Amino acid sequence: MRHAVLILSIVFLARSLAGGQDAPATQPTVSRQEYEQLLRRQERMQQEIDRLKAERPEPTTRPATPTPESEAVTHQDLDDLEKEISRIGDQVHSALPGSEHLVIAGDAAIGFVNQQKTNSTFFAGVSPLFLWEPTDRLLFETAFDVNISTDTDNNSSTSFDLTIADASFVVNDWLIVGGGLFVVPFGQYHNHFDPPWINKLPDDPLVFSDGGIASSSEVGIFARGAVGVFESSKLTYDLYLTNGPNLIVKDPAAAGSLNFQDFTDLNNGKAVGGRIGFLPMPSLEVGYSAQFAQTAPSGFGRNVDAFLQAVDANFVREIRPIGGVLTLRAEWVFTDVSRATYDPNGKLGFGPISFGNYRHGGYFLAAYRPTLSSNAYLRNLEFVVRYDMQHVPLAAPGGEHEQRWALGVDYWVTPSAVLKLAYEIDDKKLGPDQNAFFVQFGIGL
Repeated sequence: MRHAVLILSIVFLARSLAGGQDAPATQPTVSRQEYEQLLRRQERMQQEIDRLKAERPEPTTRPATPTPESEAVTHQDLDDLEKEISRIGDQVHSALPGSEHLVIAGDAAIGFVNQQKTNSTFFAGVSPLFLWEPTDRLLFETAFDVNISTDTDNNSSTSFDLTIADASFVVNDWLIVGGGLFVVPFGQYHNHFDPPWINKLPDDPLVFSDGGIASSSEVGIFARGAVGVFESSKLTYDLYLTNGPNLIVKDPAAAGSLNFQDFTDLNNGKAVGGRIGFLPMPSLEVGYSAQFAQTAPSGFGRNVDAFLQAVDANFVREIRPIGGVLTLRAEWVFTDVSRATYDPNGKLGFGPISFGNYRHGGYFLAAYRPTLSSNAYLRNLEFVVRYDMQHVPLAAPGGEHEQRWALGVDYWVTPSAVLKLAYEIDDKKLGPDQNAFFVQFGIGL
C-alpha cells in the first residue's frame, strides 16, 4: 500500500503541474523561479519512480490471481506515469518565454597571415546566426558576416554582409519548402564546411573563395528533403529557383566572370538548379549539382547562358587499424558560359574582346586525427593536406591557371574550437606565386 499512496501523491503533483494547461490565454506566464521549482519537483518525482522500478523487478510470470499489492502498482503504471510527467515537463518548459524558440549561434575567427607579395596582417571576424522557430513547422534564419579591414589608402572600415535571410516550412518528414536569401546547395562546401571551426584549413579552396567560380548565396525559393532508399541508405535532394548569377560586362579586370551576389536580378531570366546526394552508408556521401541560368544583363545585346556543374564526395570514419578518424573530401566545379564579345565598340577602353568561357577547378582534402591514442594531447591533434586548383581562360581578363598545396596541423581545444597552423605552396602560370603562412583560431558559437 505504501507504493499505492506514493503513486497517488505523484499523480497529485503531476496534476498540479498541468493544472494551468486549460486556463484562459490571459493567465500570466510562468516565471523563471517558478519554472525552476517545477523542474526540481519533476526531477524528484523521476528519481522516486526510478527507485520504485529498481525495488520492484519484473516477474518472469504473471500471477494467475493478482494480489492486492500487484493490483496497486505495476511496471506499466510506472511507465505511463513517467510518460505523463515528461509530457507535463515539456509543457512547463515551453511556457517559459524565449526558452527554446530563439537560438543565437554562429562562428568567429581571429588569425594571422603572412603571404608573399602582400603585407602580413592580423585579421578578425564574426558571423552570428539567428534561428527563430515560432511553430513546430516554421523556421526563420538569418546570418551575416562582420569583418574589419584597412584599404591601401589607410582607411579602416567594418564590413557587414548579409549572407542568409530565409524562411522554411516543414511540409512533412521528407519535404521542406522556403524562400529568401539562402546558401544554394551547389556542392557541399558553402553549406557544410566553410565555418572556421569546421573548415580544417584557415582559407577557402580557390573555387569557393571570393574570386571563385561556384555559386554561394542567392535569392529565390527552394525545396529540399531526404528519403530512405535501402535499409541503411538515404537519398537527399535540393531544388531551387533564384535570380541566378549576373555576367560582368563592364569591368576590364573581370569581364566574362559571374557575380553570384545577385540580390536584385538584372534580367528576366532566372536560374534553376539543384543537387542530388546519396549516402550508401552514414560515413559516406556523394553528390551531383547543376545550375542553368541566363546571365547577361538587360541591354547587353544577346543572351549569355551559363551551365554550372559540380560533383562532390565526403567520407568521415573512425578506423581502428589506423587508430583514429580519417576524413576525405573532394569537390570539382565546371562552369560553361556562352561565348560573347565584351566592349564591342571599344567605349569602355578594353575591347572588343571575345572568348569562350569554360572554367573548372576543385580540391581534394585528407585529414587524420588519432582519436584512439592513449595520449590526450595527441588525440586533440589533426593533420591536414589539401590540393586545390582553378583554371580561368588565359585569354579572359584575369585569366590564370593556379594550383596550391596546403599542409596544416590543427589542435582541437573543444569540439567547436580549433587552433590551426598551415603553410600553403602556390603555383601560378602567369602571375607571381604567393606562398603563405597562416595561424587561425576558429570557434563555433
